[in-house]
Amino acid sequence: MIPYKLALKNFLSYKDDQEPLDFSDMHLAMLVGANGHGKSALLDAITWALWGKARAADDELMHLGSAEMQVMFEFGLENQRYSVVRKRHRRGKTSKSMLELSVWDEITGAWQPLTETGVRATQRKIEDILRMDYDTFVHTAFLKQGQADAFTSATPGQRKDILGKVLNLAQYDDYSARAKEMAKDAEQKAGALSGQVQEKAEELGREAAYQEALQRAKAAEMQTRFAKSEADAATSRAQLALKTLEMKQKERDKLADRLARSRTEHQQTETALQKARQRLEKLQEAASKQADVAVRFEQYQEIQAQASRWNEMLAALRPLEQEAQTLQRELDRAIAAVQRDAALAQKQLKDAEIAVAAIPTLAAKAKQVAAEIADLQAQQDAIQARRERLLGLKGEESRLNQEMERLKNAAADLKERLRLLEKGETDACPVCHQPLGRDGREHLQKEYEEEVASLREQYQQVQKQMQALLREQESLQNANRQAEPKLRSLPALQKQWAQLEARLEENRAQEAHLDEMRATVRDLQVRLETGGRPDIQEKLNAVQAQLATLHYDARAHAETRQQLASLQDVPALWQRVQDAAARLPEEAAAVAQLQGRWQREKEALSEDLAELTGLDEALQALPEARRAWDEVRGRQEEAHAAWERAHGALAAAEQRLASLQAVREQHKRLEAALRDVRSVAARYRHLQEAFGPKGIQAMIIEAALPELETEANRLLARLSDGGLQVRLATQREKKTGGVAETLDILISDELGSRPYELYSGGEAFRINLALRIALSRLLARRAGAALQTLFIDEGFGTQDTHGRENLVDAIHMIKDEFALILVITHIEELKDLFPVRIEVTKTSAGGSMYRVS
Repeated sequence: MIPYKLALKNFLSYKDDQEPLDFSDMHLAMLVGANGHGKSALLDAITWALWGKARAADDELMHLGSAEMQVMFEFGLENQRYSVVRKRHRRGKTSKSMLELSVWDEITGAWQPLTETGVRATQRKIEDILRMDYDTFVHTAFLKQGQADAFTSATPGQRKDILGKVLNLAQYDDYSARAKEMAKDAEQKAGALSGQVQEKAEELGREAAYQEALQRAKAAEMQTRFAKSEADAATSRAQLALKTLEMKQKERDKLADRLARSRTEHQQTETALQKARQRLEKLQEAASKQADVAVRFEQYQEIQAQASRWNEMLAALRPLEQEAQTLQRELDRAIAAVQRDAALAQKQLKDAEIAVAAIPTLAAKAKQVAAEIADLQAQQDAIQARRERLLGLKGEESRLNQEMERLKNAAADLKERLRLLEKGETDACPVCHQPLGRDGREHLQKEYEEEVASLREQYQQVQKQMQALLREQESLQNANRQAEPKLRSLPALQKQWAQLEARLEENRAQEAHLDEMRATVRDLQVRLETGGRPDIQEKLNAVQAQLATLHYDARAHAETRQQLASLQDVPALWQRVQDAAARLPEEAAAVAQLQGRWQREKEALSEDLAELTGLDEALQALPEARRAWDEVRGRQEEAHAAWERAHGALAAAEQRLASLQAVREQHKRLEAALRDVRSVAARYRHLQEAFGPKGIQAMIIEAALPELETEANRLLARLSDGGLQVRLATQREKKTGGVAETLDILISDELGSRPYELYSGGEAFRINLALRIALSRLLARRAGAALQTLFIDEGFGTQDTHGRENLVDAIHMIKDEFALILVITHIEELKDLFPVRIEVTKTSAGGSMYRVS
């Protein structure tokens, strides 16, 4: 992975006002700047873009006062150019992340998207391309600030995990897990098959019992079949007798229904005859009044003609009255509209004059609020700068704690050696175990005392640095606590300023239309004085003149209506009299017809009643026939049920015997399948162990360790002038006996082997650097992940002048094996040792900026 370009927006101390950082022409570069100015933030941006991880949580990486941040990182890998853009938006208490991945297409000259559905899927795609995760990166190519000893200080188990990732051993864990799962499935199948084999064996052992049950079933079936035949014959005889009587019962029921209907119909005929006689009498009475009604009907027709003439006159009058009313209402509305327009225009003019008078006051208030906003924004930038400084101080605090712990351990070791020498408990050197004379012991004792005094002085200096750092942290935190409450009023002031500006713009717009509004008021006053609408008044006068020419008498019209109302029932009476005279012959014939039907129905009723009496006498034997039928049918059902049970038992007994042959074949097949499945389960358990940590993985690590050890010692010899050497041990003896699997780091110098913790900061960093570079080379050769970039974040501060020169020489020695080596430090004296210099500084607003030289 080779970096090409890095662009930051609102990330930690970097805003969005700087060109992207271009790595294209860099090979060996130094990133330099004071502590807390933002050097490590650039590397945090790279790891956050690629893996979503950095020194702090996502929301804490966002620049103070910002609601979004973004990092764009372009890199090359295996002749391909990739671009990763990671974004984060914050809205209220919720945050959302986005991740985009693209590859450069040389043919089209454009970026082609590789983004998957969702952030997680796209993250897996990036890690597949890089062939490493974040942990592998920081343990190989990235010596992170305060974590240079991440590999050496890890436990043996953690070191094996790191080597496993470097050697791509995760696939063997997957193979082992898959073999375990498949073995478990095979064993579960074997358990199920074993139960089935046992079940079939038990079934075959019941053959003799099945034969005996078959003979018993045959005898029972024959006996029940004979009893069933006898019951069927008795049932048939009883059924015939019952059906004969039931047919007569149906005939009797039909006759009774017909008789009931006939009685109803006869009653209906009698009622209809009575009603017809009454209608005939009424028609005869109405026909006798025909001459009297004719005189009244003639009088009604004369009065109706006079009412029609008055109605025609009234029809001509109504439209003219409606038109006059319509014109009067239109004239009233026109006058009212002009009055409303005049009142509204007067009010708008008054409001506009008030708004124009308020313009100077609003402008002064807007200027005052803008000044307050500018002051609060300046305080906000100062708070952000102090937060960035606090982030840098946290890293420095971690480094000082490590240095104090190292000095304490080194002093304790020297004091123990000094105690042995002072008490004379040993005549040999506590380190190399060589014999010491009196002069040698005094010389070594003096040397130890000087080293202890030096370590004490170094510890006190570090303590002073720590105290100064803590005081600065407290001062920055106090300053932020005092300033942050003031910022809460910033949104309200910004809203108030926007409202004031909007009101000013509106009032100035009204000022521009003031003369026009005054002219409108004068025009409307003139229209009110002239009466509104003269044209409508002229039309109204003409309609009123037409109304005066009509001679309609409303009183006479009313009297005619009253006379007509008093005779309103005459037309209907005249119609009834005429209808009665016409229907009289027809109604007389209907009465004669109904009289004949009534006599015929009476004779038919007498005949049906005699037949019903005869059937009732014959049906007296029906209850006994039904009792006999129920009795024989019950015996028949019992006989049939007994035969069906016996027949079913016989069929089941025959089926059980017939199925035993199929059971024998199934038993044989199940036994063979059980043997096969057990064999498969055993093979999968063997594969599970072979692919596990103690199998192939252990062999691969054991084979890779000599390469890692040789590479580390080759570089360490250059870094320490041959004074340090590393050995990686995979086994150690247990106190209880036997050998334990491990991965220990053993370090030796001219005084012998010592624990890693007892080496000085400079020596420890050289050891860490050698192992890290060896790991990165091993990763490039074994895992297929081309590590062409090396990041070293701090470490020179722990070296003396000679150690720094050795480190620089070592970096120059390996520079041809990397496309880019980037060293991060705050030591200005090293700037001339690197051809490219990226200088990071703080701006006056509290942000960070970089410059390449």
